[in-house]
Amino acid sequence: MRLLVLLTVSVLSAHRSALKSFLVDASWEDVISAGGMHIGHGRAKRFVGLNTTQPDIPYQPCFLPNGNKGRCRHLNHCVLEDFKIDFMKYMEYLCTIKGPSLGAYCPDEANSGPEALAGDLPATAPKDELQVMTKIVRAENRGCGFSTRPMSRMVDARPGDPGEWPWMASVMHEDFKQYCGGALITDRHVLTAAHCTRSKANQLIVRLGEYDLKRTNDSRTYNFKVVEIRRHMFDMANYHHDIAILKLHRPAVFNTYVWPICLPPAGLNLVNETAVVIGWGAKLYNGPYSDVLMGVSMPVWEHQRCVDSFTATIFEENLCAGGPEGGKDSCQGDSGGPLMYQMPSGRWTVIGVVSWGIRCGEPKHPGIYTRVDKYLSWIVQNTVF
Repeated sequence: MRLLVLLTVSVLSAHRSALKSFLVDASWEDVISAGGMHIGHGRAKRFVGLNTTQPDIPYQPCFLPNGNKGRCRHLNHCVLEDFKIDFMKYMEYLCTIKGPSLGAYCPDEANSGPEALAGDLPATAPKDELQVMTKIVRAENRGCGFSTRPMSRMVDARPGDPGEWPWMASVMHEDFKQYCGGALITDRHVLTAAHCTRSKANQLIVRLGEYDLKRTNDSRTYNFKVVEIRRHMFDMANYHHDIAILKLHRPAVFNTYVWPICLPPAGLNLVNETAVVIGWGAKLYNGPYSDVLMGVSMPVWEHQRCVDSFTATIFEENLCAGGPEGGKDSCQGDSGGPLMYQMPSGRWTVIGVVSWGIRCGEPKHPGIYTRVDKYLSWIVQNTVF
């Protein structure tokens, strides 16, 4: 839920000069003068104080917008350059401490280095926080797969919240018409379906930070040209190896609305586990596309059960997911988007890429996805700069 900040105009001059010495953005002036700010709205509105007498104590643990671990501290003991000179940036770090106190999520000393870009992603999410895949970068050092919003298990299809799925990419033609999805896996690379890449690279646009396609003045969205397409040995006749990587013309800067998802560990057993698929596709077969990013949760099928449900070939490199009784599925326009699974560590991984299906939400016919963990080596080799 978006925070609504209402600034008051009362003056608490005792602490004003001390606070002004480090909060240099002019927008902080009213907050300092008021001795704090109102947060929320309606019955949830509360005033949180700001003063220089608050102790330097680490409170509740957190994950910062850049994925690093941190703690909530009183603001005057956690002054980051990000929001020192940019008041609105502070809202990404805001936390509340017991009582009328204003806090900021502050990096732990061991994890305090700035990380605006992806660096050496892609990273593979460990099966737990103690187990890490070899030959692939440690995920917990980079923070892939974390959203700044709390996650909830979805029962029925519902709109996501802005910033809830910050790795979601809209793949568009050069006329800015959305037709496929994708998942950000590094600051320069988007994972998508090979059948979404029949156009030339210079005819594609990738938009990150998107949520509502109807909003044309959304300052959270960023458009990127595609300069290269890495397509696997895709067979259009049977959709085998339906996976591709789009290289962006410049690095994406990570923030609340733009952040990479993790790759899955190899050999993860997902049978009957709940996965989530997201996209702007049709809600019903041949129905209108959604303007708002939608998501639905559904179980992953046992592979042989999926094979037995189709006359077409289902390959070992496929993953099947959908509601057994129908009604829960990806649909037209969702192609290339991520099928996601939340690890016990809390990190989200892209376990599948939307590939094909029989209409949408048909009983006993799940959606067919390209199984990402079968392509880890190929992905690492092709996310080159």
